[in-house]
Amino acid sequence: MHPITVRTMKFEVPAVEEFHPLCIAGNSVLSYTHIALGLYVAHLEPFFVKSLRRVIDQIRDDALREDADRFCRQEAQHYQRHVDFNKAVLGQGYPGLERRVDALKEEFESFLATRTDRFRIGYIEGFESFTTQFALAMIASGLYDHRRTARPWGDLFKWHMLEEIEHRNVAFDVYQHLYGDYAYRARMCWTSQRHMFAFLDDCITLMSAVDVARHGERCRVTARQRALVAFSRLRMRAASMLPGYTPHKYVVPPAIAELSAHFTQLAQSVR
Repeated sequence: MHPITVRTMKFEVPAVEEFHPLCIAGNSVLSYTHIALGLYVAHLEPFFVKSLRRVIDQIRDDALREDADRFCRQEAQHYQRHVDFNKAVLGQGYPGLERRVDALKEEFESFLATRTDRFRIGYIEGFESFTTQFALAMIASGLYDHRRTARPWGDLFKWHMLEEIEHRNVAFDVYQHLYGDYAYRARMCWTSQRHMFAFLDDCITLMSAVDVARHGERCRVTARQRALVAFSRLRMRAASMLPGYTPHKYVVPPAIAELSAHFTQLAQSVR
């Protein structure tokens, strides 16, 4: 199989009435972060695909062009599966949440209409440089298999994070191939990650406030949790902006190959 495997997956999707927000290890900040990330990538990843398709013919390396094509195909699968799950989230009627999602959609449409190719590819690379680290950490943690993780959500994100690891080099290699400007890359890491975290934090605040009343204190995101998340983000953000950063340096544990084979076997189709 190609190391960037395009899988068509089918997951059990929770119904609106079955949804409970504490879906990742029964932990409020982890759960809301993942739910918000699902809302985010449903609009981010179409932006990724459209942006990369605009420049793919400029990629002169045949192997890299093939990897870029597979990256797009994986991302297209991701956002389609997240759209399915997001229906259960948006069906909860969180005040202000749909309006925030609509604003995000408009922002990505603006990036497509008014920004340069370099901005868009830099944005993609900045996001991927963070999520590769996040994916490796989350899969290593075992939290997607935690006894208090809702199985559909755990499976969805385990598959998604696996594929983030599989295509970890593509955005970086495309950026380096087309532009290669370190200072601009570091700036775009800051820009894209700040954009993502602003959305995630807005969603976490909106949902947690409602769910404390609906489901109890376990849904509260505490000041200590926010501080721990902020520290973790800062560490990963700093790593992504260092002059010597490259995803090629990551040591991928052997268990990733087993996980890859597992999801390939479960896929409805594979390319």
